[in-house]
Amino acid sequence: MNIAEVVHWIIGLLNIAIDYWLQSNLVLAFALAVLIHSMIYIIGGSIGLLLTESILPSIGIGKALDQHPPKQHQIRREIANGLVACIILGAMTVSYRWLCIGIWPSSWLQAMTQIGSFVIFNNIYSYVTHRLLHMKTLAKFHRIHHQSIRVTPYSSYSVHPIEALIIAATLPLFMLMMPLGVGTTLVLHTVGMVYTTCIHCNYDLMPKLADNHWFKMMINHPTYHRYHHTLGNVNYGFTNRIMDVLFKTNKG
Repeated sequence: MNIAEVVHWIIGLLNIAIDYWLQSNLVLAFALAVLIHSMIYIIGGSIGLLLTESILPSIGIGKALDQHPPKQHQIRREIANGLVACIILGAMTVSYRWLCIGIWPSSWLQAMTQIGSFVIFNNIYSYVTHRLLHMKTLAKFHRIHHQSIRVTPYSSYSVHPIEALIIAATLPLFMLMMPLGVGTTLVLHTVGMVYTTCIHCNYDLMPKLADNHWFKMMINHPTYHRYHHTLGNVNYGFTNRIMDVLFKTNKG
């Protein structure tokens, strides 16, 4: 079986699973959505922790950013908050059943247009909402996430339910402007969760590259996001530094 056949087989299985989810009743659809979010969060966090705390240091790849261990009961608290967030994310995901059109884009051009448009929207939306969450009137909702100064992979979704709702609304709000296929939302959502886990891993895979190296400047590197957790009022961007540079909130 070649690569093309494997990809075709995987997409076929995804189509069956998505179609089953679309045809199921609301209670089952909600339960499945929560289960999938929770699995991505727990498995992703566990893999991230295993890699950064054990495997990568043992083979000499990269280094931890903060050498201190997490606080007592920190990971337990983060997971509890994260699972509540997964319930909210799962509930919002059910709205995709009415907002989505089909399963996959009709062409590669449509796929690239949709993904490119979402990346732009997500950068603006996440920056603006993040700045708002640091305002005095809303800061209480963001305080839970900032309890994790020494971040771990589980810090990614350790947020207040209101903040989880703001995060969960990203795709539905975008789809009010540009409808997506269910498969596309699944891919975007999964990539987003994995990426969020990665930037909270407290680990630099490329310590020999300066923080202002063009590659690290291109992405929201873990080092860059760590400044946000230690200083609080800088580096609000999600996937890159563009908005931070434009609004002079860039550090590192």
